Amino acid sequence: MQRFRQYLSENALLLVITIAVGGYLSWQTRNYQLDDSLIYLRYVRNLFDGQGLTYNAGDRFNGLTSPLYSYLLMVANVAAGNLQYTTIFLSFVFLCAAAITGAHLLASGKYGQTLCALIVVSFNYFYSTFGMETSLFLFLSALALILYRREQFFGLGVVLGLLFITRSEGVFLGLVVVIDYLIKNRKLPHVKYVVAPVILLAANFIFNYYYYGAFLPATGNAKLGQGKSGYWGEGLIFLHVQYMKDAFFGGNFRLLAFMLPVGLVGVLSSLGKRITWLVVFYVVLLGSFYVFLHIPNYHWYYAPFFFFVLLFVGVGAWKVLSFTYERSRESTVFLTLFLAFFLVTSGFVYHSFGISNVQRGPMDAYKNIGEWIKANTPGNAVVASVEIGTVGWYSDRHIIDILGLTNRYNADYIARKDPYSWLSKYSPDYILVHEPLWSFEASANCLLASHAYAPVDAFDFAGYRLLRRSDDAQAQQQIQTCAKGPRA
Repeated sequence: MQRFRQYLSENALLLVITIAVGGYLSWQTRNYQLDDSLIYLRYVRNLFDGQGLTYNAGDRFNGLTSPLYSYLLMVANVAAGNLQYTTIFLSFVFLCAAAITGAHLLASGKYGQTLCALIVVSFNYFYSTFGMETSLFLFLSALALILYRREQFFGLGVVLGLLFITRSEGVFLGLVVVIDYLIKNRKLPHVKYVVAPVILLAANFIFNYYYYGAFLPATGNAKLGQGKSGYWGEGLIFLHVQYMKDAFFGGNFRLLAFMLPVGLVGVLSSLGKRITWLVVFYVVLLGSFYVFLHIPNYHWYYAPFFFFVLLFVGVGAWKVLSFTYERSRESTVFLTLFLAFFLVTSGFVYHSFGISNVQRGPMDAYKNIGEWIKANTPGNAVVASVEIGTVGWYSDRHIIDILGLTNRYNADYIARKDPYSWLSKYSPDYILVHEPLWSFEASANCLLASHAYAPVDAFDFAGYRLLRRSDDAQAQQQIQTCAKGPRA
């Protein structure tokens, strides 16, 4: 307890500023609902409603990408009783923890560390990942590196085990740490340090197997299959980041004119530290995995890269200010004011503090569609769609995910670039499609032409159509014909 009090005393500035800024922005984001995050919430809602840890009641299929985050969400919701606010609160807690831990990892001195943490929690991008396991993953990554630097190997084993069951990509940090340990000590870590992560992983695998019938969640193979399909783009699709210009940089990349050179100063000034090289190798390995396996460029996958870049930006900014201060206090004041002005005008502060392009609530179109489906379809209706988070949460209907994140078979069809064969397994009462059709929805043309399905006239949402299965006795045969695709 005394050590804890001492830490609070020595790091009061860091803690107060980080938590205050992170708390304010999290409050601004309290109603934010990322489509994929609502998949987690629906699993947990069904659990609390007595329907098991399932996406569709009665169907034990594991679409939970992050087991640890799911378990934490369940525990926290026992106290909170509101899944929406619980998931935002957890994201806030772990983002602040990640910023503080990352600052201790790469920066020195209370002012340098405070600047690092402040830069992280005031960047609006991270709030667009709220509801996912992202900030937990960042926190555990930074904590693992700190424990490794301190040679606290038992604690490191525990944290790495937790990191692995937060997101499987944590294996790359484990690989970096083991290789560095081998280089330094010319031997592998003692087996006792491996016991904790093995137990954690085994417990999770055993639960998955006995509850869902498979050791691993299906989402990993689904994401790999999506990359293989080519539907999300050809070539190195993870490098297609142009959409971030409007989403997170206020419509221009002027902010990068600050981040890149100052971040480079931070990296170059830290090259003498072994931990810097570990961070670099970790980021390179992680990036190579996403790039060369053609993982779709979902924005939350970029979080570790933004996180470490911004930490180095904080290190570099403090180096520049400290260097200037040693020579002229007046120049330091001028430089500080100039940097503050530049950050405000480039959108860093303006687009972060509650006025960013990050959507602050649910996606209205999908929310409204989900509510319409709930009000206008039978309670036992089965609805198929390619984006299931928001629609599934608000419609409260049995959902067939055409992309296969929460249903059997479909992910394999998508991996083979086959948007038709899912109909051989499922004949939903309704199919929600876009207008014009997305490539995954190509089967709708055949279904409409054969009159197996028809548009619901009362469904009036621009850019979308809801198709209802025909009552005709031949409908099922026509669906199976469409399942064979254009070759039929």
